[in-house]
Amino acid sequence: MNLIDKINDRTIIFPLDSSSKSDAVQVLLNQLLNQNILTGTSKLFSFINDHEKIMNPAIGRGIAFHYSSSIEVEDLTAILGVSVEGIDYESPDQQKVHFILLILDTVDNPLLHRKLISRFQKFINSVNMKTKILECKTSTDIFNLINDWEHIYLSKESI
Repeated sequence: MNLIDKINDRTIIFPLDSSSKSDAVQVLLNQLLNQNILTGTSKLFSFINDHEKIMNPAIGRGIAFHYSSSIEVEDLTAILGVSVEGIDYESPDQQKVHFILLILDTVDNPLLHRKLISRFQKFINSVNMKTKILECKTSTDIFNLINDWEHIYLSKESI
């Protein structure tokens, strides 16, 4: 599963100006609402909020993943928020979160997000990638970084 098939410059929020994880999730969901991908956010927000009480979405090293199934999406949907200042997610390593990936699975394939998370982790953990993203000026610049990385990564996979 390719990142550029699921993330584009309209589903990258940069800079993400949120002061809390719940505010960040709401901003990401609102962007999907504004893109007419969702018709409402209340139930998804509540489900995502309940899920994070069971498992912290922050995995460390400045990264957090939120995911949920939704009857409103026909295909896996993703949105990326990038916070330059960082958000306190009570991360296991105590680092602020700068990169938040929210994924909505279809109801009939509720585990598909795992493939996208795996690809995103390879991307974000590439040499100096976090610094490069935070130095970007626009969401289009971030999308171009993802696109360039993915083309290089895919060409190495085919060798």
